[in-house]
Amino acid sequence: MSPMNTLLYCLYVLKIKEDFEVYRNAVKLSPIESENNWISAIKIIANASQSYTFSQSQLADFLTLAAKGIEHTNTRSDTIVFKIYRDIIENYDNFSESLKSNYPRIIVDVISTINHDSKVNPIIIEKYYQLKKQEAALAKKEEEHLGKTLTTPSSSTTAAAIHKKKLPLSSDELIERLAQITNRDRIALQKAVERLPYSDLKKISELCRNYSKLQYYSKLITKQGQQQELKNNIQREIGREVRSDELGHAVRSIRRVQLYIENILDNKFKLDSSHGINHVKHNLEYGYSLMNLIELPRRKRHQ
Repeated sequence: MSPMNTLLYCLYVLKIKEDFEVYRNAVKLSPIESENNWISAIKIIANASQSYTFSQSQLADFLTLAAKGIEHTNTRSDTIVFKIYRDIIENYDNFSESLKSNYPRIIVDVISTINHDSKVNPIIIEKYYQLKKQEAALAKKEEEHLGKTLTTPSSSTTAAAIHKKKLPLSSDELIERLAQITNRDRIALQKAVERLPYSDLKKISELCRNYSKLQYYSKLITKQGQQQELKNNIQREIGREVRSDELGHAVRSIRRVQLYIENILDNKFKLDSSHGINHVKHNLEYGYSLMNLIELPRRKRHQ
């Protein structure tokens, strides 16, 4: 099937009709070509359903459709999909409203990860899945603190358009700044941005918004003896003393900002097979968060 026919089939299975806003938004976002029609379709539906809460049966069907996009199925991938399905069936009524509304995007992220590496350890994917659920449960509170809303033209077809009240930059501003940072073609950047999960889209948007500050910090660390000035700037920014190890994290993150952004756009940060995170990505983001350049989700502490 073509990407559009696959999308229409998914909408039909999910009982999302033509008079629904989700349907109209999804059709507007449909690509002409796609490397994986099933994953492309569910990602579009997830991005188009920000104000729509899926029922329990719709989420189960959404997961079934998403699993069609796994190109090399095996016992590992089947086990992961079954665990998510059982979670939906057994625990849906206990999900918070924020988690319910974010669940389609969690499914997209997990299935996309499995599709990139079908041999990944199910235990690692399980940890990744639980982390995504935790982030989603906190997402609503975090998004309320994003100060700046954007004004995106109605013809835009990027994921940023769907999140236009939640991101610090408009679609056009984001693409323009990414072009300046990476020297990449704007059309290619737009396609790369469309594929990003919201969590990564939010981070690079925040970095682009703060890029002039990053450039200033970069000049400080290239000058001999200027790290103290950088430390003073960061301390004024965050309102507390900065430890030497934290300063080291900040310096490494400043030096690698272009590499970080390009790896996000190219999906090069792969999960570590033993810990369920990418340590390079995690450490760079820690450095940016120390300087208040990006906001990371707060994790719940177990009592």
